[in-house]
This record gives sequence, C-alpha cells and structure tokens, in this order.
Amino acid sequence: MDIKRIQRSVFYRYPHVTGPTCVFVSVRFGKAPSTGPALIRLLAMDRTEATVQFDLSNHVSEILAGVARANAELGSRLEVEAIEVVPDDYPGKGQAERIAYQIAMAVGRGDV
Repeated sequence: MDIKRIQRSVFYRYPHVTGPTCVFVSVRFGKAPSTGPALIRLLAMDRTEATVQFDLSNHVSEILAGVARANAELGSRLEVEAIEVVPDDYPGKGQAERIAYQIAMAVGRGDV
C-alpha cells in the first residue's frame, strides 16, 4: 500500500432551509480543476434518483460567485475543488451564493 495515495478531504457544509426553499451547500476547497469543480451527488436514504431537479449550472455559478466575493473582501485565494449537491433540493434565487459566501468568509478568517 502506497501511503502517499491516501487523500484527506474536507467539505464545509451548511444546510439552509427557509420555508419554501431548501439548499445544502457543501464545498471542498483545494485546487480548482480547469473544467470546473467536481460535482458529487448525495442521495437521501432510500432514494435512487440522481437527476438534479434544479438549475445545476446556476447553483455552481452562485457558489463560485459567493466564494469569489469572500476572496475579494478578505484578500484570500480559496478555490472550489468540489461541490456536493442533493439532487432534490429546491434552492431560492441567490440562496447558494449567500451560503457559499458565509462559508468562505468563515474559512478565510480561520473561524472553522
């Protein structure tokens, strides 16, 4: 066994529920792939449908925008390596961006 091949990964996760909307924002910071962050679908127990039920492209764009805003404010250089998504979430407009911003601000300040 090559011990150097063991990878440690850390996702920063925040579930956000506000009555009519619900989103689980989960990001892993690291080296951003040139093709964009890896997308990992998380299925709830007893679920088998992995098709995302919301605008995934917008979701990714909002997360990247939230992290970019935090980077600009803090002078940090966080890069989004991967994003976990729950396929049957129902996020509101701007919700993922706000949560990603809060996560990136906490990580950038060293609060978590």
